[in-house]
Amino acid sequence: MTRSASFHDEGTCCRYERSGTRHNPNAAVGRLSGRQRQLLADRTPGRCLRREGRTTLAKNLLDRLRQVSGRHLRLVVDWLGRWERRGWSAVVGNAAQRRLAAILVADVVGYSRLMEADELGTFEVIKERRREIVVPAVREHAGRIVKFMGDGILAEFASAVNAVSCALELQLRMAKANETLADANRIRLRIGINLGDIIEDESDVYGDGVNIAARLETLSEPGGICISGQMYDAIQGKLEISIEDIGESSLKNISRTIRVYRIRPKDAEGVQEAQFLRVNERTTVAVLPFANMSGDPAQDYFSDGITEDIITELSRYQHLSVIARNTTALFKDRSVNVAEIGRKLRADFVIEGSIRQAGNRVRATVQLIDVQTGTHAFAEKFDRRIEDIFQVQDEIVDAILGRLFYNLDEAASKARQRNPTTSTTAYSLWLRSRQASRNGDEEDAISCLNQAIKIDPQYARALAMLSGLYGYRRFTGSARDTHMKIAELSRGYAERAIAADKTDAYVLEQVAAAYLMLGDGDNARRYSDSASLLNPRDISTAATRALVLAFIGERNRAREIIERVCRAEPRVPPGWTVILADVQYLMRDFEGALNTYRTINGAPFYVRLLQSMCLSQLGRIDEAKAILGEAPTGFDIPAFACNCAGMCALAEDHELWLEGFRKAGVDV
Repeated sequence: MTRSASFHDEGTCCRYERSGTRHNPNAAVGRLSGRQRQLLADRTPGRCLRREGRTTLAKNLLDRLRQVSGRHLRLVVDWLGRWERRGWSAVVGNAAQRRLAAILVADVVGYSRLMEADELGTFEVIKERRREIVVPAVREHAGRIVKFMGDGILAEFASAVNAVSCALELQLRMAKANETLADANRIRLRIGINLGDIIEDESDVYGDGVNIAARLETLSEPGGICISGQMYDAIQGKLEISIEDIGESSLKNISRTIRVYRIRPKDAEGVQEAQFLRVNERTTVAVLPFANMSGDPAQDYFSDGITEDIITELSRYQHLSVIARNTTALFKDRSVNVAEIGRKLRADFVIEGSIRQAGNRVRATVQLIDVQTGTHAFAEKFDRRIEDIFQVQDEIVDAILGRLFYNLDEAASKARQRNPTTSTTAYSLWLRSRQASRNGDEEDAISCLNQAIKIDPQYARALAMLSGLYGYRRFTGSARDTHMKIAELSRGYAERAIAADKTDAYVLEQVAAAYLMLGDGDNARRYSDSASLLNPRDISTAATRALVLAFIGERNRAREIIERVCRAEPRVPPGWTVILADVQYLMRDFEGALNTYRTINGAPFYVRLLQSMCLSQLGRIDEAKAILGEAPTGFDIPAFACNCAGMCALAEDHELWLEGFRKAGVDV
């Protein structure tokens, strides 16, 4: 065969396109010489078919090829080569073929909501993403798109490594493309990947391997990727990725349990890809944990508290986007290149510092690093008496704002929310109580707060935190006869906190949560709304708002908020995970709720009870009852069930909560 007659000659295809024949369906083949037509007919498919006595099918194949336009000649060549490699007898035969493949299933998060809000706009964006991102990424990783399914994608790969690499690249490119869109309009994918046996029928694929990939996709977080145990075994040690084992999961319509893993790029240093979805409309600042230079690890709470307060204060300015504390806390006590960490967090500036407390004096050292240049925008020391710690915090914030070229008149005009007490001892006790609460030491937290309000009875933040902690106590197993006393304490502290300061977003957030746990949805909504108005971009305030909205019946809005919160926070606190699962349960997504509850490691027993409730709703009664048998001595399960149901404003939600426990055998 001469090169000029070969259909692998890309020059031939290009000549036909340039000649203008792409506009005429028959011109391309019509201009071929007799020799070229014979070569086309005699390619492997024609020879195989005639050899098998299937001359009619061979003729039909040639007739179809004659109708191909010049524009598609290159695709014809690719198509012939692909099927030639896979075996024409298998392709045109009647028997379905089995083979091993890595299956990738992706789905657009919130597709129905996006279409309802802007049908045409969403359609155009998704179509563009397919063309500009999905198709090129799959091709670059030697995959094949089996089909698009509305808002979904099904692709196959011969290599497990290629499938995972493609998924990571897809999420990265989608995140970058989303940067110019408003949060409500962003196109985010959930991706599931499985390695398994598939059945191929013509151009489609079927089988258990495909079904498992589709179920894994539903377990993935927005912007995330879940893989099966088979995929994990195939890629282990071959890619620079972080892998999180989330355990065995029961997937819908799959009889056996499947081991599930979450993956993300390893070079993100523990920061999920979702972190890259942040809006870049404002200057982004990351505040790294201030180092405790006092030589006493017991003083960590003080430096941590100063860090968190600076984050809270900076987040109040509309020109700044401040990365959440739980994200930057990943870098505590680590030797890091600050500018490099800033680039990984996609921050414009990074703030680092240290706190040294000695006797009645405190020294703070603060540096502001420009991530683009790696240079210091400023570096200053503040040496004050311990009684002036609030002034030190104010000076640090003002210095940062000044170096970022913002109007200090705006900073000066805002009432400081950081120092609602004049007593540094009370403030120090409040910081210690927050650390104790995060460590699960509820008794120590309450003790510190009680000491704080003895020193300053009008300390609103301490009062508000006490109201929340006592509200929470009603769900941790106390006997029914103490519930009324606990409820009275919680309500009393809430009222005192509001009377002391109703302009502090932290106070309003804590009080809103307390009222919800007391079953007072109206006051919970009232104070949650006020907190959001005062600090609309605070992530903790948003999480509490999602909880309140879910239990007063605004479930769709609640789910949107809590999913956004969890996307922005790589180290999602267990409490927020419970909120997400509660929202899923109230939306009747029992399987989703169960899987979310199960992601909490070392969860308290009440979370196991919530799993039991989900299991009973799924008809898995024996598993649900087994959990009830694990109850610690003295834990009042019926009281817990009634308290949960009592948070619901809608009668049908109240009954749904009790129903889950009744099916498990709880007498409520």
